[in-house]
Amino acid sequence: MQRRIPVTPLRTIFPVELLKYMLFLWMLIAIPLIVSGQTQDPSKNQKKPAFTVEVYGSGAPVYMIPGLASSGDVWQGTVERLKDRYECHVFTLAGFAGKEPISRTPYLKTMRKELMDYIDAHGSGIVMGHSLGGFLSLWIAIANDSLVEKSIIVDSYPFLAALRQPGATEETVQFSRERMIQQMTQMDSVQFRRQQKNTLSTMISDEQNIQKALKWSMMSDRATIVNAMGGLMQTDLRDEISKIQTPTYIMVAGNISMNGQRLYSTKQVQQLAQEQYKNLSEKTISVAEDAKHFIMMDDPQWFYQTLEQYLDE
Repeated sequence: MQRRIPVTPLRTIFPVELLKYMLFLWMLIAIPLIVSGQTQDPSKNQKKPAFTVEVYGSGAPVYMIPGLASSGDVWQGTVERLKDRYECHVFTLAGFAGKEPISRTPYLKTMRKELMDYIDAHGSGIVMGHSLGGFLSLWIAIANDSLVEKSIIVDSYPFLAALRQPGATEETVQFSRERMIQQMTQMDSVQFRRQQKNTLSTMISDEQNIQKALKWSMMSDRATIVNAMGGLMQTDLRDEISKIQTPTYIMVAGNISMNGQRLYSTKQVQQLAQEQYKNLSEKTISVAEDAKHFIMMDDPQWFYQTLEQYLDE
């Protein structure tokens, strides 16, 4: 069923290759009936919507947030599995996958606030996010975990910069952030497409799915990608996640490969996740041994089985 609703507003045990890989994973992607918020009308002082929402099914709400430069369509298979039992609210964030960008800044804080307003208006539920969406899911639970019955985090971490620089702080990553912004801004469209394609090949195994995610990325607003990425690099949630009292279920990709060569064991990936999430009390971490970053695309059988186990708990 589909219906239209209104919207109101490691450390040292990890070689540098892994840390570089994880930075690229986040940096270039870390990816029905459209229900949108207020439309832009300067004469009436209205705002562009921070996201669009597609709603399917009925039951307890599940809020699904995609990653950087990704469409809500990344959750299409998940919706098919859940819509008979849950009301699935599928977001696509402004500026991504062809959606109109917004000028409100900081981008991530704007998203967090307006997502929280939306959840508050439609009822607490399960909040699920991939990559950037996973980061926002954590941040929402930190701010007000009464909105969140469970969090499901798909290959996301509370502090991006520490994956590259284990001793990093929000203050020390300023130079890296500015360099990233400069590099991404200066690329022409051909260079950007080539780099996106190369990076997506390390995140997704199947060529058809690579092309799908590449299309979303090329339809995204470059300034929005840069702003969102800059916010991720300079926001550290590792201490703040201790405020979360509701269950948090974390899936991490186990297949970290370069040039077709798998670099790390499942145990090493588990250690990385445990280090980042050590201050989160009520957590379950599972490693998708055969999946790359887009776990729901790369190993859907494992993803759906693990997801349904989490939901049943």
